[in-house]
Amino acid sequence: MKIFITGEKGFIGKNLLAYSPKKIEVISGIHTLNDEAAFVSQYSTNKGEPCVYRNDIESWQAFFEVNEIDVVIHNAAVVGTDVVALNSKESTLTNVQGTYNICRAAKKAGIPVCYIGTTVIYDTQQFQEAYIKEESSRGPTTLYGCQKLCSEDIVKSQTDKWMIVRPLFAYGGEGDMNSLIAKTIYGALNDKEQIDMFLDPNKVKDYMHVSDFCRGVWTCIQDGLWYDDWNIASENPYSTSEIVSIIEDVIDKDLSNVIKWHPQTDYLGNHRLLSHKLKKVSSWEPQITLKEGIQMSYESICNSKDYNPLIYLEEAEERNIDLTEFFPEL
Repeated sequence: MKIFITGEKGFIGKNLLAYSPKKIEVISGIHTLNDEAAFVSQYSTNKGEPCVYRNDIESWQAFFEVNEIDVVIHNAAVVGTDVVALNSKESTLTNVQGTYNICRAAKKAGIPVCYIGTTVIYDTQQFQEAYIKEESSRGPTTLYGCQKLCSEDIVKSQTDKWMIVRPLFAYGGEGDMNSLIAKTIYGALNDKEQIDMFLDPNKVKDYMHVSDFCRGVWTCIQDGLWYDDWNIASENPYSTSEIVSIIEDVIDKDLSNVIKWHPQTDYLGNHRLLSHKLKKVSSWEPQITLKEGIQMSYESICNSKDYNPLIYLEEAEERNIDLTEFFPEL
């Protein structure tokens, strides 16, 4: 089976490749970008990947057909409430127009699309005392959530065969640009203080190591779980302050001066998902405990080069932008 992953240089994309099954052949768009027969248009991102929105539908169709792609994992996206707000135009083009281009091209090429979604599409305030299920009511309150919900509708309406897979708080060391865990470990290792964290330390979150999520995606594809959506979570929630305490234990450092909490911006609040739907039809189970995953992240970040998950916070500071404006208050 030949798979193409959009956004292959991103955090999820790189880990999908790292944890891909032996029977899967992942085709890189970077290697074929300059091959006119394989890719008619040659617009690339700053990471060297083919750009999902600047390359048109016909170019993507040609790429899929020449490389005999069997399944597209559409993962390319501008991710995160603050990152999307800082780049509203680029994020809309990537997350919405890019999804439309990929889906229309896949339909013309006769291949299915597995879309990597997000749980911020849900009306989270309705589920502060309950777990979210796939069928729970939608109601995004950020531009990021609105873009991703729109893209889900595009996937379902503009392809002949589709699935949607949503991770909950996937983290995992180098390449992780958004999680509390990555930012805190990086900040502690680099003697940073008062890192803005748009979270309430008393609210419950359910972090999942990226390897568990990637195994879930491959399970859905290999088991042929099409025409449906699947939420993937570790189902082992902790309060955010408890997560920080575990990080302190792993890295053996006091983090009280590292984080500056903004509890009024934690619009997700208590955020927990059920993965029962996937577990009922497959053998998937999470394998990495939170402490094990934090240890893995710590080792990865210690060995990383030119990695900085704080770049968007630093960009906002340089541009004198108050990011709290983009987080709806509870």
